[in-house]
Amino acid sequence: MADIKKALALKKHTNPAIKVLVKYYNYLDIFLEKEANKLLERRLYNYKIIVKKEKYFRFKPLYRIF
Repeated sequence: MADIKKALALKKHTNPAIKVLVKYYNYLDIFLEKEANKLLERRLYNYKIIVKKEKYFRFKPLYRIF
């Protein structure tokens, strides 16, 4: 229950000028909260993935656990 309250709590605004490196100050406008809350334009894609019948895909973990 505490985690839910923490997740739903309002976050305080952080000034991006403090967090962003000086060499990225030209791009400071993209770090603003107003820009971050915008959704991207919807686009249609027509990509086709062709899978060869002879190929078999093996499922395995991305990394070893042991």
